Amino acid sequence: MRICWFVLLLAGCGGMPLTEVPASTPTAASAFEFTNASSSQSSVSQAPMTALNAINTDIEIAPWSFAGKPGRIMSTQHYLIRSNVRYESVMDRLPILLEHAIFRYQTAFGTLPEPKATLNTYVLGDRNQWVAKTQQVLPQQAESLGSIGRGGFAVNGTGYLYYIDWAGRYRDTFAIAVHEGWHQYVQSTFREDIPSWLDEGIATYMEGLRFQAANDNPTFRPWDNWERRRRLRDLARSGRLIPLEDLLDRPVQSFIGDRRNDELLGYYAQVWALALLLADQKGPYRDGFEQLLQDAANGGFRRKVMNHPAVISRGGRGRKAHLGRWAAIAYFGDLQELKAAYQEKILGLTS
Repeated sequence: MRICWFVLLLAGCGGMPLTEVPASTPTAASAFEFTNASSSQSSVSQAPMTALNAINTDIEIAPWSFAGKPGRIMSTQHYLIRSNVRYESVMDRLPILLEHAIFRYQTAFGTLPEPKATLNTYVLGDRNQWVAKTQQVLPQQAESLGSIGRGGFAVNGTGYLYYIDWAGRYRDTFAIAVHEGWHQYVQSTFREDIPSWLDEGIATYMEGLRFQAANDNPTFRPWDNWERRRRLRDLARSGRLIPLEDLLDRPVQSFIGDRRNDELLGYYAQVWALALLLADQKGPYRDGFEQLLQDAANGGFRRKVMNHPAVISRGGRGRKAHLGRWAAIAYFGDLQELKAAYQEKILGLTS
């Protein structure tokens, strides 16, 4: 069981008795801190409007409640969303956002497969409900997950989030939804795990979005992530950047530290920058980036890494080696060249 989570800012937590009341009418079948536009803008693919217009955002709605708080089940083509956020405007936009997100997951980096099953997502009304739900679904991990401040997690293709904005706003909540949505997609679709640095990097890449006033659809803008950029700038100016080798080799869980989780938030900012570098359509790493995702989705990723001559010659054939720096070597070539390009990317993002 692989748990992925997302953290924005740290806050207190609590618990409450929980009850979940399913819909009384039938429905369709079925863990982390966040920019200014930059030159990165020109290197990001945008889906043609005709394709976006073809996204199915039909929604079936039925009543649902959790912990005594009424809400709704919203069934779409790819999702079954349970939410009792008190603001209807947020719940109205949520299924539209997630259907556009699943389209982006499948098309932003070449063509990736359809999810193998409906993706279940909980967006609860407050933190107390989320803590209670966490204790219900993951009792053994509930204490460690409770250290997440403003965030959420995904496990076995299901996302568990809560409303972290205020007064009907949605920016931070929706950033979590699309971040965890990527993890849900990978967990339910890919045949092989991908490295933490890539998984979290793409998840943070997805966070930048705006809703269009004209048609109420989201536009994804990966460079438009000022909180990630701000954190990256602080790290760069204070000389506290995590070395690329550590970024590649260490799982995300190893960066969890003190109550503020400063190193973890720095990790997210840095893998965001790394994803921007690798996904750049005009850059030297785009082809390898797409191929890595294709291989992991369809099978063959681990085999390719373990049998790569550069990996073999450097003794990188350990059982989990494909989840560290060796994947970068197999798909992107010389690590020193990648490091130089990464440093240049950080400079561009923080200057």
